[in-house]
Amino acid sequence: MRTEDYSTAVLEAETNRCICCQSAISDQNDFCDHCHTPTEITRSVGRRQKDPHFISIVGPSNAGKTVYLGVLLDMLCGGSQNLKGIPNGAFSIGLQESVVRDLEARRFPGKTPNESDLWNWLHCVVTDNTPNEERTVDFVAPDFAGEAIAMELEQPGTYPAVENIIKRTSAFLLLCDSMEVRDNGSSADLFAMKLGSYIVQKQSLAAQEGKDAITPAVGVIFTKSDTCLDAEQDPARFLANNMPRFRDFCFHHFPKHEAFSASIVGSSVLLADSYGGNARVPLHIQPKGVIEPLKWAIQNS
Repeated sequence: MRTEDYSTAVLEAETNRCICCQSAISDQNDFCDHCHTPTEITRSVGRRQKDPHFISIVGPSNAGKTVYLGVLLDMLCGGSQNLKGIPNGAFSIGLQESVVRDLEARRFPGKTPNESDLWNWLHCVVTDNTPNEERTVDFVAPDFAGEAIAMELEQPGTYPAVENIIKRTSAFLLLCDSMEVRDNGSSADLFAMKLGSYIVQKQSLAAQEGKDAITPAVGVIFTKSDTCLDAEQDPARFLANNMPRFRDFCFHHFPKHEAFSASIVGSSVLLADSYGGNARVPLHIQPKGVIEPLKWAIQNS
């Protein structure tokens, strides 16, 4: 073999396609040059030789996305609601470990950085053992920063990873702080509307109207429901009363949609320091309503 032929063969062997944007990436790179998706997640999915099932956890800042993902993975590892998950890669276990460690130390994890190379990613092989509906999926979910999502909605193209993942996502779990929705529903409603419009645009759903369109499933999860009884008791009514614009938008664009409530801690307290700052402290971990939205998303996408 000529030297140049050998070099070409080696280059092709060391080059993969980013699972997010499909750009060529080399094993020498830690991140995709185009969208900054970690090469490690591409390798992890590539070893499985199966198409990944993208379920995006989205929502504004402070909605609880990182905590939700970490506890969700922890529950999947133990098995719950006929779902059993096996993390595929040390990076997924790291997310689970850091969230559980913080909660056990009676503190919530810090805010997710805006820099895309610092985001957590999860890849978990999930088996649904529900009778007559058994299936196995490669569940891939990024932990986007809420500020990054908001900025991408305002200035499309700012965060290529957000754009390309949303294009490929088959189910969205939109997390909303139930207390924020209760006290400032219009803000949460309008954020959800902007996100919904962005999804419609990026997945070209408007062009499919009138046909047998394949639309993503959208689950709205009201987090921290231990502090909001209305959201906990009837999330569908809570959605209709506090986010009516987005509810109507879902009926028009996302036929497969559902409302859920979830909480991670059984109780928490709000502490104030001498400078007037407030911090909520979890007293004990008691997950509720965490697995059900994922199970619904897998079965409806």
